[in-house]
Formats: sequence, C-alpha cells, structure tokens
Amino acid sequence: MSLKYHAEKVGPSHYVLPRTGSMRTDAHAFFSEALFDATEESMWQQLAAGASYEGVIGAYLMPDAHSGYGVPVGCVIVTEDTIIQAGSGYDISCGVLYMRVPGLKAEAVADWEARARWVQAVEERVATGVGSHRPRKMPRFSHRKANDILRFGAKALGVHGDLCERQYIPVDDSADLEAIERAYAKVVPQLGSVGGGNHFIEMQVERDTGEVWVMIHCGSRGYGWQTANHFFYEGAELRGLPKNRREDSWLRVDEELGRRYWAHHNSAANYAVANRHIIVSGVQESLQDVFRVSGEVYYEISHNLVQEETLVLPDGSTKRGFVHRKGATRALPAGHPDLAGTAWEKTGHPCLIPGSMYAGAAILFAEPGAAASAFSVNHGSGRLLGRGQAKRQLEASHDAIDREMREVQRVLGGVPIRGIVGNTERTPLDECGHVYKDLDEVLAVLESERIARVAHRLYPVANLKGTD
Repeated sequence: MSLKYHAEKVGPSHYVLPRTGSMRTDAHAFFSEALFDATEESMWQQLAAGASYEGVIGAYLMPDAHSGYGVPVGCVIVTEDTIIQAGSGYDISCGVLYMRVPGLKAEAVADWEARARWVQAVEERVATGVGSHRPRKMPRFSHRKANDILRFGAKALGVHGDLCERQYIPVDDSADLEAIERAYAKVVPQLGSVGGGNHFIEMQVERDTGEVWVMIHCGSRGYGWQTANHFFYEGAELRGLPKNRREDSWLRVDEELGRRYWAHHNSAANYAVANRHIIVSGVQESLQDVFRVSGEVYYEISHNLVQEETLVLPDGSTKRGFVHRKGATRALPAGHPDLAGTAWEKTGHPCLIPGSMYAGAAILFAEPGAAASAFSVNHGSGRLLGRGQAKRQLEASHDAIDREMREVQRVLGGVPIRGIVGNTERTPLDECGHVYKDLDEVLAVLESERIARVAHRLYPVANLKGTD
C-alpha cells in the first residue's frame, strides 16, 4: 500500500497519515500541493516507521522533509519515556547562530573586494572543513575548559541564557565523558571549528532594511559523530538488531544504556552550542579588522536534537515528554510555558532557518498554530539532490553555476549588490542552490497554516564553506 496516497488533506497545507499497521499515532505533514506531489514514498514509509517506535505519541513532517536514515530529515517525533537515537542523528545539535552587525549596512558590503578581505580574515581565525586543522589566530582550549564545556555548554563561556535556545542540557555527574575514546579525542582539537558538509559561515543582508547579519551553521563535530555512532551500535545490540539496521535502535530513558546515551547526547549538544559561540570571536575580529565594526549575538538554536520539553496537549493541559527534531527547529510562540521568565516570553523565540548558499535564509517567529506541528518548523529548505547525485548530475553545468554565484545581482535595502564571494575556488556542487527546494515555497507553507511568520528574509553576499 502506498502510504503517501493514504494521507488525507485536512487543511490548505496540512495532511494527515492515519494510524495504520504498527503506527502508534496519526502522523501530520505540512506541504503545499506541489511539495506533497514531489515527496518520495520512502519518506512516508520512514514516517510510519518513526510513528511505530515504543512510546511515540506524536509524529510530524516539516515542509522541507525528505528521506533520511531511520526517520526522515525534517521530522519531529514526540515520545513519553523513550529516546529514538535517529531523532538527533549523527550530528547531534547541529544548529545555527545569528549575529547582527548594527554598524554595517548594505552600502558598506556592496564592494566585492571588501567582502573578499572579510572572507580571508575569517579563514585566518576559524577552521573550516573536515579534520582538526587550526589556523594560527584560532583560540586554543585546555582539556579542563573543554570538560567544563561538555557539561555546561554556553554557560561555561559566560554566554547569557537569553541568547540561546538553552545554555546547556544537564549531564549526570556520574557520567564518564572520556569513556568513548574516539569521541573524546576530537573534543579539544575541533573546538571552535565549522566542519565540512553543509556547514558554513555566511554574511547576509536583510532584504528590506539593508542590515548586515552573519549566520554560523555547524554542530558537534567529531565528538558528536563518534558519540552517536558508538550508541547506535550499542543500541542495536541491546534491541537485537543487525548492525546494518543500527540506526533503527531506540532506548528507554530508565534503562542503563538509555541513561548513558542521554548523558553523552547532552554533552554533545553542549559542545555544539559552545562551538557556535566560540566561532563568534573569530567573526568579531574579522568584522573589526575589515569594516571597523562589531557584531552582537542575536540568538542560537539547534535543529538536530532530542529535548525534554513541556508538551501542550489539545485540551490545554501539559505534561513532560521528549521531542526529537531531526532536521527541524523548535518554535515556541508567545506564552509557551517553557519561555516563562525569558526575554522571549511575550514574543516567542526566533527560529533561524538557513536555505542555501544562493537563495539565503530567514528568521521566523512562531504563531499559535505551531501547536499543530509540535511547536516545530523546518530547519532549511530541504534537499532535492543527494551529495553524490548532485556532483554527477550538475558536473556539466559547473561553469554556469560558478557564473551564477559571481554575477547574481539583488537589490537589498535599496542597494544593488552583485555576486556572492566564496572561500572555494569553485562552487561546491553538492551545496549549490540547485540541490535545494525553494525556500520561499517552504516558508509559505508555515504561513498558510499560521505555524510561523517570516520576520526577516536575508540573502548571502559572502560565504565560507567547510569543504570535504
């Protein structure tokens, strides 16, 4: 049976896959008709599998969703007392930090050479790409400080809680965070680095105001990957799964392995949050060197994470549960109980959404309709092509894609700005704009269902990619 065509349309951009087979709950999906038509049957099969885990009480697809491993990328799974490891995946707490640059406007960054100097200045201070290379001007950390970061995240750096989705997630005092040797070996060498894949640092200009922002997108690096990989194997052994199905494993929060995983997962999340805030210092120095201005952190948030949250039920009552956002972003609106006492209590917190290195990004704020999506939105625009597929399919168009990046012209804040400066000789084909869905079409789904509103639409003018 095709699960995709078993889904029923119940709203302008809202579909429901009724509980069927081993599913423990109905699953909700948010797509325009065009996005729905383009979805793969394999993604719906993964959604049904995600809704079938022990302890699941909610399952959701965001408009950028596509097939992943274990569960789709762009899904949200809510449980009462179990943890689904694929719900945060290998890059635990991958996420985004936004900086505003109040003293800088579109006019000042219209010059290509000025942006190129800034890109070079950042490269001198922040490592990009795989491995543990550290530029000369990049800060060093002791093992003692790194251990503090694993347990207390951004709090260990003195970052105020209102600038983060959370400063840190508590880690059990008894947890031995050095136990996974391959993971712990990555902690100090990679702290403060961007990594490879789709991770980046990007200067952007707000479409309407011409304000300049900087987006930092990265995760928990090798520490998070090795941590996740270790527990996928242990979880598979515990659940009696073959190694080639290890990503289907899950854990009870009250069993010994579940407690160990939760502690290590949280330490990887704390590492990722601190990592993004450490990168800020290199970006700041580069802004000062080239433009003689300073930026300020606006907000930081994850989009690959399991968090224990207050669940607001349809009747208005609340309970605690575990929200797994795999390629999805938390979106708490004004008045949500978990925002009580924060700077965002009356507005909801910002949702930071990268799109692509060509099409830009957005900042959203949740609306009351976010209750229908488990208080979650997309984490980007969503991939159309896998990495290998993109390299094969787009190779013949590489010259045209390079020209597109150099010659694109947009009027931002009333100022014409030509081209997007990069740190790579050629545009990475697996990260160019052609491999992603249309960000504005994805965002329109959220607005049509009153899940979130777009507060800022931003476009890239300079990009540093972490090449593989």
